[in-house]
Amino acid sequence: MNHKMTPEELEQLIHRELRSLPPRKAPASLEARMQAILATRAPRTVASPEALEQAIHRELKVLPLRKAPASLEARVLAEIERRAAVAWYHKSWSYWPAPVRAAFLLLGTAFAGAAVAAFWMFCQGATAAHVTQEIATGFGWFSRITATVGWIANFIRQVVGGIPSLWLYGGLAFLAAMYATFVGLGTAAYRYLYRNN
Repeated sequence: MNHKMTPEELEQLIHRELRSLPPRKAPASLEARMQAILATRAPRTVASPEALEQAIHRELKVLPLRKAPASLEARVLAEIERRAAVAWYHKSWSYWPAPVRAAFLLLGTAFAGAAVAAFWMFCQGATAAHVTQEIATGFGWFSRITATVGWIANFIRQVVGGIPSLWLYGGLAFLAAMYATFVGLGTAAYRYLYRNN
């Protein structure tokens, strides 16, 4: 096995396997012990939620540990071997070998630079043959990329400078409010859906 799973992946795999197990049944003596604990209290005394929680926690701690089924280890190891057998190019980019990632970054950057340079030249009125010739000459397009970056920066500066400050700050405040609303709704949904389970 030449692939190591990250601790998070292994934890998720084991968690899925454990969730597929049948629900655990409490021993018959647990209910009798809980009734005895509640009977020892004065009839009119109502236990606080914290005291009741501590009593239940003490009783649950004395229960024997749950044993994993015999097939769990075999299923986990089989899943690890299955993932190790998957070819690197079928996995996400972070699993690619370092030389392949470096080559991909280099080629991707070169392609993106050529596309930006071609776009800039087309905006200047160049023909397709001229653009192809310029890009094909090798590194001649590098100067075009720097000119394009300067042109984009100048364009953004002109656009932002033309927006009234009230609109700009109002738009930024609106975006901040929407972001805060999104975070608040996400937090509320998390607490409602996952904390209660």
